[in-house]
Amino acid sequence: MELAPGVHRLENVNGSNVVLLADEQMAVVDTGIAGNGEAIVQEIRKLGRSPSDLRWIIVTHFHFDHSGSAAELHELTGARIVAHSEETVAGQDGTLQLRKGNEGESPPSWYRWALRLTGGGGRPARPQTQVTFPDTPVHETIEHGDVVPCLGGLRILHSPGHTPGSICPILTSPRVLFLGDSVLNNIDRLSRPLMWDRSKRRELDASLHSLRELDADVACFGHGPPLTDDVMTRVRGLTDRPYDLPTWRIALKNWGTLRRWRARTRRPGHWGAGS
Repeated sequence: MELAPGVHRLENVNGSNVVLLADEQMAVVDTGIAGNGEAIVQEIRKLGRSPSDLRWIIVTHFHFDHSGSAAELHELTGARIVAHSEETVAGQDGTLQLRKGNEGESPPSWYRWALRLTGGGGRPARPQTQVTFPDTPVHETIEHGDVVPCLGGLRILHSPGHTPGSICPILTSPRVLFLGDSVLNNIDRLSRPLMWDRSKRRELDASLHSLRELDADVACFGHGPPLTDDVMTRVRGLTDRPYDLPTWRIALKNWGTLRRWRARTRRPGHWGAGS
């Protein structure tokens, strides 16, 4: 699906959304879970391009559903893996590695109990499939304000909160904003990711407030379909709503969304938001 000239949302991947930037030197934003490498390569070939044209693999944050195929895609194409410095750790050999993990924070015990109890229409939920966290080298680190020279310039905006090194890159022409998991598109509404640490929720809100002055024609999300209408009006409207709430209030408010999300992540394909 071409969202804007040279900007393609890939369909045949699992996990997060994956977006290809088809310039002379190509870039991909996120890779989904492990096992998507060959599918991404096939999508590149469908555009009449060579896999060796892929120069950068840009990771919006380290969570496995966004970075899981970065290492295999590097092996298939030679592209360099790029992430914010706060998403990296030093490997045993001294080289930089991407952090490993899923959504990171352990939910409160009351929430885990309630979700298990109701996860299958009142029946106990099936065990989750074992998640693989591959070793992922990071070849280039980026900081706030850096520009990746693809499609006229992909400017890096450091947006901590969801993770310490989350980024929201933005293209200037076409004007496309990539929000990673800092914002989810539930189709009927935008939302922020559920986070259990109240201080991190405050940090995320500060990051989203810093985006209010941007102008974008398209917004791409880690989960949920792209947005092409009233983009920044809706993003700004999200930050008008308070997120500095007690965790129990947020969980109760989003109970149905959380159950649908849990079911959706067990199925192949894009892991949508709360739609």
